[in-house]
Amino acid sequence: MDPLDRFAEDALRRVESGYYDAVPPQGSSTGTRRRPRFAEAVQRAQAAGHNAVIAELKPRSPSGGPLLRGRDPRAILRDYAEAGAAGLSVLTDPDHFGGSLELLGMAAQTGLPVLMKDFLLDPVQLEACRRWGGSAALLILTLFRRGYARFPLEEMIAAAHERGLEVLLEVSTEDEYEEALATRADMIGINHRDLATLTLDPGKTERILRKHAKDRLVWALSGMETPDDVRRLRRVGADAFLVGTSLLRAGHLKGSLQALLPP
Repeated sequence: MDPLDRFAEDALRRVESGYYDAVPPQGSSTGTRRRPRFAEAVQRAQAAGHNAVIAELKPRSPSGGPLLRGRDPRAILRDYAEAGAAGLSVLTDPDHFGGSLELLGMAAQTGLPVLMKDFLLDPVQLEACRRWGGSAALLILTLFRRGYARFPLEEMIAAAHERGLEVLLEVSTEDEYEEALATRADMIGINHRDLATLTLDPGKTERILRKHAKDRLVWALSGMETPDDVRRLRRVGADAFLVGTSLLRAGHLKGSLQALLPP
């Protein structure tokens, strides 16, 4: 069993325990108002001449340990929004990443599009994403190939769309990328981190996009730390750049994010 197996099995246990059935505080409107769209946010960033950086709130990392260092998550989310992030990504896995649905709700209050980043295997989790104000759900193709999901991939994508959610379909290999192109996912994310081994391969997006067609927004995920990293990936065709750990470790979060925006 590798880390990805453990992440998936723990996610299914959370489904069974009722973790994803939690509801926002009374009076919250996160699940009912019009949710912003990543497709529009990325297009706006590009039209303004900026790199579309998706800033991630991740309380801790299996490979990097604690990341908040006592800081208020609301302040971090506010800094992300004020610094010019095109959107937000929030971990809701409490077991391995210290996340929560409450953090998702906080992020939705910024008015930016928010990705629910978790190991989503059951429509119950998609409903939680909708209820807490998420704009998009992350589906990981490898988990569907391994048989952990309760429904086939296309049914999960359809279930997300029925709830008004965009879908970011994460891939980690060339053949997964080709399979993703045949789906109705709104966006494809190429993860530089191998979730089975937790190792990084920062050249993965470049190799895949140089060899394969692109017919929708492509995100580069993980391992970007410098403006040159982002520029290099944009030159080869990546449209959005999910950055978390390096921002949370930076001494000046807003300045570090703003440095990633110029093309």
